[in-house]
Amino acid sequence: MIKLSVLIVNYNVKDLLLKCLQSIYRFDTNGIEVVVIDNASVDGSEAAVREHFPQVQFIANTENAGFPKANNQGFAVAKGETILMLNPDTELLDNAIQQLYSYLKSNPIAAVAPQLLNTDGSRQWSVWRFPSLTSLFFELFYLSRLLKKKNYLDQNFTQPFVAESVSGAAILFYKKDLLRIGNLDETLFWIEDVDFCYRLNQANLPLHYVPTIKIIHHIGQSAKKNYNISISNQIYNKIKFFKKHHSFSAYVIVVGLSFIHVVSKIIVFGLLAPFNFVYLRKAKAYVYTLTRVFNPPTGIK
Repeated sequence: MIKLSVLIVNYNVKDLLLKCLQSIYRFDTNGIEVVVIDNASVDGSEAAVREHFPQVQFIANTENAGFPKANNQGFAVAKGETILMLNPDTELLDNAIQQLYSYLKSNPIAAVAPQLLNTDGSRQWSVWRFPSLTSLFFELFYLSRLLKKKNYLDQNFTQPFVAESVSGAAILFYKKDLLRIGNLDETLFWIEDVDFCYRLNQANLPLHYVPTIKIIHHIGQSAKKNYNISISNQIYNKIKFFKKHHSFSAYVIVVGLSFIHVVSKIIVFGLLAPFNFVYLRKAKAYVYTLTRVFNPPTGIK
């Protein structure tokens, strides 16, 4: 009997994916299946996984379907009673999968997430309250760290607590609850995890963040390969999230704040561009984003 399905969506991060799989198979995987959904990688990911981890079920897409759509493909074939969405740039510490599963089964909750750590071992911000007009305003003026409640800085990070939303880099939940609230929203990208948690919340399905269970997340490796996609979708999908879940007036305000945010980034990175090529790439990505703020595209564009 399969008790848990691990779903990993990969896009051109072969070395990190292999390290992730190695960290999974260091421990007992009895009752666990691992499914890799590959979004048309060209770095040899498929051959490497098939060679080193033939026990992994590998789904090879012919195009970059995006994170939510690829995970939905995984949901369709997952046989476990529970599902762990896990990024390919993660690395398990201890037997984190079993710890998450035991915690989920021992508590009256629908989902559980671990503490994510940066590569250097520092705590990564991976648990948040839902986006609000206030939080977006503070982000515009680079004052996010003043919002202690936004990132749960008002909580004790030595004990588990009920959270509104967590990073989709590592989250375990029951398949039956997925069937209840529906798959990831394929029209969203970069905020599909928050949307998923929001729908859990609306269905009164509790989510716990457990900082005593830890997983390393080498964050943003795929994103660095295409700033147009990563930056633009961070902007677009906050707009689409508000359009989906909030009033029309709130949506209009978010569009206005997003436009100001993008213009300010173009100015800042434009001034810094002569000093570093990365700043030039980011400036171009914000220019790419600007004309689309008022009419965000569907999917990854």
